[in-house]
Amino acid sequence: MIRINYLYILYNSNSVCIIIYMISISQSVEEIVNQSPYMREALTEKLINLSSLARKIQPQIQNELRKSITQGSVVIALQPYVSQMKPYYQVNPPDYLANLGLRSDLFEMTVKNSSELLTKLAKISKNLETNFASVFIFTQGFNETSIITSKSLQSTLEIELKNEEIVNIIPDLTGISLQRTHGQIETTGVLQFPLRILAWEGISVIEIYTTLNEIMVLVRDFEVDKAISAIRVALKNLSMASTKK
Repeated sequence: MIRINYLYILYNSNSVCIIIYMISISQSVEEIVNQSPYMREALTEKLINLSSLARKIQPQIQNELRKSITQGSVVIALQPYVSQMKPYYQVNPPDYLANLGLRSDLFEMTVKNSSELLTKLAKISKNLETNFASVFIFTQGFNETSIITSKSLQSTLEIELKNEEIVNIIPDLTGISLQRTHGQIETTGVLQFPLRILAWEGISVIEIYTTLNEIMVLVRDFEVDKAISAIRVALKNLSMASTKK
């Protein structure tokens, strides 16, 4: 499909002439970069060599423009665009995230919704009112409910829900928690920060839960050390960079 940026129709009494102007290299470059958050962030942090990036996206631009272009022309198009880019983060995450913590020995059970499910979950929750050491979180969707709880409660959960349809069980999970400080609700990028760090490290996020002042990300036990280390290093580096400004 050919993208059209401008369309002029010139005509006289005998004929109609349609002149089509294709999008420019600069417009194509901007569109490609804007579609990739990772690419945008790497560019603003000066982690990508423009020549290497130009070589990577050159075939895509040629396909869109339906003509051959040089790598140099892509670099030239990138330079002014990159120089005007704003920092990917509009805030400094360490200003809004603190108290990194862990909740281990967790598992997740997903159950098909039923007319009795919420009543059963409420009963389990009531029995835990004085047991603050245990984790018991459930989120109900349109068709199913996911329950995150401590391994010590697994047998209780299985007994209470024995007549329910169990969709899936994921054992051996750890919750990584971060406290959200003042002003974070209206601040762009706070929630995205830990997810981006984990994605860059190739760590799968099993679930994410939030309250007003807390974020909890669930990962598999064997990846928790790598996850914690990556988040700590990122927070430390951002704090140091902010101090130097």
